[in-house]
Amino acid sequence: MAGPGLGCAGLAAHDHRRPSGELCALRWSNVDLDSGTLTIRRAIAQDGRALQEKDTKTHQQRRLALDAETVEVLRDHRERSEERARALGVELRPEAFVFSLAPDGSTSLVPGSVTQRYSRMAARLGLNTHLHNLRHYSATELIAAGVDVRTVAGRLGHSGGGVTTLRVYAAWVSEADQRAASGLGSRMPERPSGSGSEMERVRRDPRSARERLAVELLERIESGAVPVGGHLPGVKVLAAEQGLAPITVHRAFELLREWGVLVGAAGERPTVAAPSTGQESAAGPGTEVSEQSTPDAATAESYFSVVVRGPGGRRYPARVVTGSFTDPGTFRGHLLGNARMEDPENAGAGELWIGRYEIEVLPLAAPDSAPMVFRW
Repeated sequence: MAGPGLGCAGLAAHDHRRPSGELCALRWSNVDLDSGTLTIRRAIAQDGRALQEKDTKTHQQRRLALDAETVEVLRDHRERSEERARALGVELRPEAFVFSLAPDGSTSLVPGSVTQRYSRMAARLGLNTHLHNLRHYSATELIAAGVDVRTVAGRLGHSGGGVTTLRVYAAWVSEADQRAASGLGSRMPERPSGSGSEMERVRRDPRSARERLAVELLERIESGAVPVGGHLPGVKVLAAEQGLAPITVHRAFELLREWGVLVGAAGERPTVAAPSTGQESAAGPGTEVSEQSTPDAATAESYFSVVVRGPGGRRYPARVVTGSFTDPGTFRGHLLGNARMEDPENAGAGELWIGRYEIEVLPLAAPDSAPMVFRW
């Protein structure tokens, strides 16, 4: 999602206490609008009211390419700065600060004030965000676009060849890697398959204890022994009844979820649904979609506002992403990435962990429509 200011978004400083330090220290001599590049050399540090210009946090300079829209924004800003200087009879010299309240650009802005003003502006717009989030925006968008981690680390100023970037944005790198695998798989020829669906194959030739139990439970449901809307016996009961390990029963339940026979979040007692024809939903195995209708305006890939909802009804800040209601799996990466960023301490619990979260999706093109809700 390259857009206005994406280049500038990647310039927010390293120091989480003063994320505007590098921008405040930027001078016009560091900006080459003709080539569309700028060089980060220094940062403004603030200690109380005292300001100090010093090296960047990693003591290294870095050269960044800017997108065309950011170049135009900076060009317009340069022209306004020069007009103001001429009107007051002063000169805007090459070493002038790019962002300055002084007509000649001789003094830098105060990082803390910049951070506060940004927060106040966001509050007026009804956005729950802060300046440092521009770094996260830049990093996640670049990774989602397939940019390699070393390049992303260079733009952010992370040292160690991307080690820090991998640690902070591991969820997004993982999702990008999964998309890469899917892209490769889509180019491979389809493998030969037998007649009928996988569900039909299992019913015809169950090859494991898991598959045999799934078939038996399916037959109970189809015979009416367990009605639609009812519940199968619990894991422990079935394990004792069948002489199986509880994990085998869990896996049989998961197979029934894939077939659409059982519904319910992981960790909850599953509910019997109407038996499916063996066709999996577009959202993929184990996905639940709210029963609200899909807005026509959002059937193609487009921009959406998404809100991750966590345990206890907690709602995390809304984010704008791309996706498609015709392929709800496109939202799974956003759910994983946002939940891991919001709850990193519990991210290692796998599917049991992600089952505690759901994502509310609303197309920007139809803001008055009812949102869709997905959970995996």
